Amino acid sequence: MKKIITVDAPARIHLGFLETNENSQRKFGSIGLGISYFKNIFKIESSNKRDVVCKNKTLKKKIFKIMSIFSKFKTIKNCKITVNQNIPFHEGLGSGTQHSLTTGFLISEFNNLKMSIEQISELLDRGRRSGIGIEVFKNGGFVIDVGKKKDSKLLPLKIFEYKWPKKWKIILIQDESFFGLHGQNEKKEFLNIKKIKKSFAQENCFETIMKILPGIIENDFDNFTKGVSVIQKNMSKIFYGKSNQYASKKITKIFNYLNVNGYYGYGQSSWGPTGFVFCENDKSSLNLLKDIQNFIELKKIQGINLRIVEGRNKGKIKTTRIKDD
Repeated sequence: MKKIITVDAPARIHLGFLETNENSQRKFGSIGLGISYFKNIFKIESSNKRDVVCKNKTLKKKIFKIMSIFSKFKTIKNCKITVNQNIPFHEGLGSGTQHSLTTGFLISEFNNLKMSIEQISELLDRGRRSGIGIEVFKNGGFVIDVGKKKDSKLLPLKIFEYKWPKKWKIILIQDESFFGLHGQNEKKEFLNIKKIKKSFAQENCFETIMKILPGIIENDFDNFTKGVSVIQKNMSKIFYGKSNQYASKKITKIFNYLNVNGYYGYGQSSWGPTGFVFCENDKSSLNLLKDIQNFIELKKIQGINLRIVEGRNKGKIKTTRIKDD
């Protein structure tokens, strides 16, 4: 008899940091949301040797590395991990954390290690700045963390988790010609962010507490999206020096169009290039999608993918089956 475990884990979008100053006594704090469509579907089963079946060479190498990390601290059996679907790299969808946690969770479950998601995260060095990817992996939904104390080795502290309203939709805007910052380049950018007005963090926290939180709890779409817009404008000032400036010039043009026409609740996930626009219901999402498509055609913007997705209120989904040898 052969045990086969499969895990389905969601992508996420990152709506912004509350505090970005590396010298702050409490660093970062993040807002995020699990989304549908993009996800990891990995499976693990016994094998005569360690094996990874994956079309993406970078991800295949990463999975082998995670196996090696586990074997240094735990006794693990030979296994084969097969990647049936994966979140794309460096597009602002949380691939790094989700790939690591999906793999680590599978190894733990297959070997009956009984490790918590927090323990797996610490072993694989996730949650250095943001904790929303970890929380989305666990439970999905809308999440806020308040970062961590300076020099703390603990994971970011989650303070809020809530189910995403089913009627609210998200339009994802993706520039297929551009990759977001990651790895060492991302670390360097964070270290360069030092001289920030205190008013940015204060304003971000005010918008979170007084607009975003009550907005989602009271199903007040207008209040929620106005709060997100303020945080996104602050993030663009911090990272790019100008409000309504983002990583992809093509997506920046689309956002400027939305801004001129009075839309709220749009922005860039993480370092991009993926952009998002929140919509109140199916009708408004379809109408806005057509408007954006018409603008793209009018301005002859090439290489943009548009997709309507939903918030995903479930984290990892584990399936176990027994197969005859």
